[in-house]
Amino acid sequence: MEKWDAYDRKLNKLNFDLTRGENIPNDVFHLVSEVMVINLDGSFLAMKRDYNKASYPGFYEVSAGGSVLKDEDPSDAAERETLEETGVRITSLEKRNIYISEEYNTIFVSFIAHVDIPKDSIVLQEDETIHYKWIPNEEIYSFLTSDVCVPGRNQRAINDLFG
Repeated sequence: MEKWDAYDRKLNKLNFDLTRGENIPNDVFHLVSEVMVINLDGSFLAMKRDYNKASYPGFYEVSAGGSVLKDEDPSDAAERETLEETGVRITSLEKRNIYISEEYNTIFVSFIAHVDIPKDSIVLQEDETIHYKWIPNEEIYSFLTSDVCVPGRNQRAINDLFG
């Protein structure tokens, strides 16, 4: 059973926990870390979601990430989730933005990780991702606005990259 800390919209931790799958009260949020991985040549790692995922199966997203666990810091969650989903060990993170989703009771904390890794070293996480590809910097905007990408996440990525 996955536990999360509860937060208000100003990122103040509240005095109770949330449990994945249970309803979250109005005006209460949980945190999600999202990491865009950019290789030394400027290309972006795009991961294809497993076809068994509940939301956006088979779509690409230019991020790794997931829920921040109880007593975990968003940057620690970003490092953990990136390692789990890609096999990439991050050594430095650049925090980009914070996005609040009233609809999903979620506060998204976005990061960019610059890495210098062999492009064929990605390790897919079973039941999470089924394919990956590297998108050249000059193609990232058109990729993010295409119909193969998760709409909400990729709009946040566009905001992070292009303001």
